[in-house]
Amino acid sequence: MTDRTFLWLALVFYAVSCIVTLRRLRSAGGGPGLQQANYAAMAAGFVLHTVFLYLRGHALRRCPLTNLFETQVFVTWAAVLFFLLIGPSYQVSFLGAFTAPLVLVICLAALLSPVDVVRAAPPNHSPWIEFHAAIAVVACGAFALAFVTGAMYLFQERQLKTRRLTSSFLLLPSIEQLDVIHFRLLIMGFAMLTAGMVGGMISYHIVGHWTIPKIIWASSVWTLYGALVVARGLWTLRGRKVAVASMASFALMLVGFWGVNLF
Repeated sequence: MTDRTFLWLALVFYAVSCIVTLRRLRSAGGGPGLQQANYAAMAAGFVLHTVFLYLRGHALRRCPLTNLFETQVFVTWAAVLFFLLIGPSYQVSFLGAFTAPLVLVICLAALLSPVDVVRAAPPNHSPWIEFHAAIAVVACGAFALAFVTGAMYLFQERQLKTRRLTSSFLLLPSIEQLDVIHFRLLIMGFAMLTAGMVGGMISYHIVGHWTIPKIIWASSVWTLYGALVVARGLWTLRGRKVAVASMASFALMLVGFWGVNLF
């Protein structure tokens, strides 16, 4: 089997997670059995996702972040990783209901787009490049899960404002809990992104091949999320506003990244 086969199999399990979650919503929870099945499906997809990255990295003999396709797959892998770590500790297994669809959409777009073009390693390759790229992409995974948490916040808030409470209202986390999780994800993501930026500056001095558009994009993303973290920490932005700003920031980050890599 090719490495892409394992990614397709991972998407099957993520789709199963979506189906199980819908079943839980319709049955007002469905008991611990469905909750465990949902988490198991996400975990199985994550294992297959990891196998894909391992096989691709082994074939390339370096971190599989050489093109747009691999980067999108790595971002979604990091998002699932954060879900698996945060879900049990915060008892927010329904976070997978929003995480799995996001992962499915991004990975399907990557698999069906002609962007999986193998690129040769730069002549002056440095380990700092892989550190910079990997830690920055994991940071994007944290921002992806912050996007998901923001969407859940808006969903819960809308039910409260309209006073049309569905069975999902009691199953999903409260908006207070979602606000705390969202802010912590932003902090983690920004801290890792900062570390990735430092690694990028070191690798630039060693290799010196970063393009101006990528430098502008990376600096803009760092500034945008830095301002968001500061604004939320000072309560300049709160509640719905910070959720919308976080979702918009992630969307702009993806659009900017696709644009930089394609053009």
